[in-house]
Amino acid sequence: MPLPEILTNNAITRTLLRIFRHFNIIPEAIRLENYRFYIISNILYTLAWGIHAVWLGVFFFLGQYTMMWIQLVSISCHAVSIALNRNGKHGTAMIIGMTEVIAYQIISVYLLGWNCGFQYFIVAISLFPFLKQNTSWLVKALLSLACVCSYLFLEINAKKLPPVYTLDNTAQDVFNYSNIIICFLFMATWGFFFTFAVQKTEAIILERNKAVFAAEKATEQAELQRQLEVKERDMEIYRLKNVELKNSFDEIARRNEMIVEEKQRSEALLLNILPEEAARELLNEGFTRSRKYDLVTVMFIDFVGFTQIAETLNAEELVLRVDKYFRAFDDITLKYGVEKIKTIGDAYMCAGGLPSINKTNPIDVLNAALEMMKYIQEEHGHLFNIRVGVHTGPVVAGVVGKHKFQYDIWGDAVNIAARMEQNSLPGRINISGATFALVKDHFNCEYRGKIEAKNKGEMEMYFVTGRTKEGVII
Repeated sequence: MPLPEILTNNAITRTLLRIFRHFNIIPEAIRLENYRFYIISNILYTLAWGIHAVWLGVFFFLGQYTMMWIQLVSISCHAVSIALNRNGKHGTAMIIGMTEVIAYQIISVYLLGWNCGFQYFIVAISLFPFLKQNTSWLVKALLSLACVCSYLFLEINAKKLPPVYTLDNTAQDVFNYSNIIICFLFMATWGFFFTFAVQKTEAIILERNKAVFAAEKATEQAELQRQLEVKERDMEIYRLKNVELKNSFDEIARRNEMIVEEKQRSEALLLNILPEEAARELLNEGFTRSRKYDLVTVMFIDFVGFTQIAETLNAEELVLRVDKYFRAFDDITLKYGVEKIKTIGDAYMCAGGLPSINKTNPIDVLNAALEMMKYIQEEHGHLFNIRVGVHTGPVVAGVVGKHKFQYDIWGDAVNIAARMEQNSLPGRINISGATFALVKDHFNCEYRGKIEAKNKGEMEMYFVTGRTKEGVII
């Protein structure tokens, strides 16, 4: 029997796969804006009935059959909450789940006493309503108020009452300490999966944005391919006609003009994708050579809070906005002789000092960065804002791919520039110590100290605050 079939027919493996799908696969009924809350609440309800299942065995062992039957009711409530949650009825599921938690803790405190520590779970769930975005604040406030009132009710009325079922001190201490530990573990697990839910939702939105830009790129590539096919077709027509009309110089001249125009259009499309030097080399030789550049200034620009902005705008308006800003960035980079490398989702990457080598590229890039920042602040700066990271160092540049060409750069300088952007702030331009050493006479900079950068350790960073009086726009 093949190994995959053995794994599939294994009962433990099938159970683990079902558990994985339960937490990892989001049902179709869940709307995009509720992805994060669905993942968090699904984990909460699952943890809740799992804890009740453990208590079911504990109370059976202790001979507390009333509490044992109560666990069955609680497990049923959370099972209903999970079913409603998976069908998109998050509000109803949340009300049922929180009502069960509050009611169970009140009953447990009255039956087993204050010293068993069941009341702490009311505090642990008090923030749960505020995690759902599109629930009214009135409902959130009422659910949280119910938690506060329930806890105060137990504090005032039940704390000094004798329990209905008397447990020995050891059992009370075990319940009390275990409930405290479970509450802390519950909050820590909740926080962990909250981060997981946010990352998963952002990944989904990013993939959708990538699909939009990929479709646009595919359209451009298809147009380029069509132009190349037209060129090949006309070349064949020209060859056949040349045999038939070899004595007709006017016809030959006309065909030559058509070929030249078609070639110019094809070259124009290629020049729109690749730098002129790389495009000429590709047209003349059929391939391009990678080149090393010792002094290149790399800049990353990223829209701050793009995920939240994407949730407030429809897809068409979002793409139009981003396209508008990237077109403006293209004009600015062209103005200062900076080469656009690529866009990655809502990030824009460019570099100075290539393919034409120069020593002014750090100044050119920062002049472009300041103008981009000014443009964004003047154009809907209250909604869209950017952060910028810049670093100067050596890179290798070249064209990758066979059919869909792409000019790209590689090297540690690219990674450091990305870290500068990640450690920047909204509306600020963050540069490395290497770039600062080259531009300090032209720009006013604010020293930030040594800051920890991912996989790079501590690095000196500076905020660019503007041009110096001696600084000029080159």
